[in-house]
Amino acid sequence: MINNLQHLLDRRPGAIALFILFLALTAWAWVGFLGSDDVTYAIGAYGWIEQFPFVGGHGTIRYPITIPMALSFLTFGHNEYAMVLPSYLAMVALLLCIWRSIVHISGVFAANLSLLLLVTLPLVVVQTTIASVDIVEAFFLFASVLFYARYARGEGRMRDLLFSGMLAGLAFLTRETAIFIAVFYAILFLRGYKFSRVRYLTIAAGFLMIWALEIAYLWIMTGDPLFRFNISMNHDATIDRSIDLAGNLIIHPAIDPLLVLLFNQEFMLLFWIGVPLSIWFCFSGPDTVLRQFARIITLFGTSWFICVGAAVTLLPLNPRYFLITALAIAIVAGIALYQLWITKGRARTAIAILFIIVATNLLGIFVENRQPLFGERQLAQIAAQNSEIIYTDPMTRYRADMLLKWENEQAAVIGDIPPDGALFLYNPAKFESSNRFMDADMQTLLTPKPEWEMVETSEPTPELIVTLTEKTGADRFIPGSIWQKLRYRHQPVTLYRVPGRTSPRSPTPSNRQNNSDARVQTMTATN
Repeated sequence: MINNLQHLLDRRPGAIALFILFLALTAWAWVGFLGSDDVTYAIGAYGWIEQFPFVGGHGTIRYPITIPMALSFLTFGHNEYAMVLPSYLAMVALLLCIWRSIVHISGVFAANLSLLLLVTLPLVVVQTTIASVDIVEAFFLFASVLFYARYARGEGRMRDLLFSGMLAGLAFLTRETAIFIAVFYAILFLRGYKFSRVRYLTIAAGFLMIWALEIAYLWIMTGDPLFRFNISMNHDATIDRSIDLAGNLIIHPAIDPLLVLLFNQEFMLLFWIGVPLSIWFCFSGPDTVLRQFARIITLFGTSWFICVGAAVTLLPLNPRYFLITALAIAIVAGIALYQLWITKGRARTAIAILFIIVATNLLGIFVENRQPLFGERQLAQIAAQNSEIIYTDPMTRYRADMLLKWENEQAAVIGDIPPDGALFLYNPAKFESSNRFMDADMQTLLTPKPEWEMVETSEPTPELIVTLTEKTGADRFIPGSIWQKLRYRHQPVTLYRVPGRTSPRSPTPSNRQNNSDARVQTMTATN
């Protein structure tokens, strides 16, 4: 078995199989429309389509994601697949770049081991299925580092350093957090790593070339060359990480970022196993080209982790902000497993470690909530199939706005208290607590009453493995709290008829396309 596995991973068809696995995992873990920052980028994309040349505001100004999304909408239609496509392709391109770089340095076997860890990592798989600015940013940043690493090996030309800076500049236009890469390059600059410090200025020149183009564009369009900075510094209140938990274990600001890496399902055991492997490989042998490459990648991931962790009042402790660090550790851990397998002759140990990481990664993907907007999707579907005005709570209406836009049904749904005779969609996921659109009093008024007539109820279809577990009775061996999350990913949504006279839909088709409920505001990204 060991020889067969090595035979597969030591050849290029093995890489093809891993990319097919990645496609299958993303199809299985598909989230698609998220109703969050992805809406902001879609609004920016429509800005380019409808208001060319477009400037935008915070979030919509992220041109490296909004412009490709606009082109995708124009090419493939107005739907969630077209919205996700640019960042999906960015991840595929990122994986190809990483794989090709390792192949060039050490061969296919090491590259495929790293690729296997990358394509099964829950954060990578799930983020790839949404319109993710994190992925586009990561693509440009890793491409920048790979160009730098090639020059540091003595294989490139000065233009590689220029390209490195330009790619970092594109990452900065994607999201301002990309400036953290300056810490990575500053460390190398101060050390004078591999070449003179003067040549490092070529990286800065490439960055400034890209940024200067944006400054000139914004100066012409707005009269403010620092428009991006002004909107970025004033768009949000200070973030309190002790409140914005995002499913994290919060103990103390000094260690909270580390706890995100160790105890979130997006990473599973990657950091528990990958960090020791990376340290062992980077510092336990001669200074080979492969080890130098691993050290560069490790330094990049570590400096990124420190910067994100230190941005206490700017960034919430959301696992996606640590994507760069996770990618870096997965890359180096794969290389370390190659060293353990081939050079040290400990194939069984390497396979056991690989199996543990991949198996837990698949478990992490399985338990992910892949239908966070089930209620909003049902709302859009009901609105498209019904001739009446549909009422729902304001938050559900807000989150469903882009879905309704694609169905040409924005004016057919109102987020307000239903009048007599109206249809009302009850989405219990949005009733767990009051929110910025719905205070406690309104929450009470929108809660279904005993006299309301239930028209239909919908809930997500359980996955096959969940159904089999339930039918065989094996679910009784699973703790109740865990089974509830696996079996009931989203509470059922119910369509009610409020007693009274039925109100027909009044807006004309043209009005339905252009108007939406007054309670729905333009969504802006948080970071």
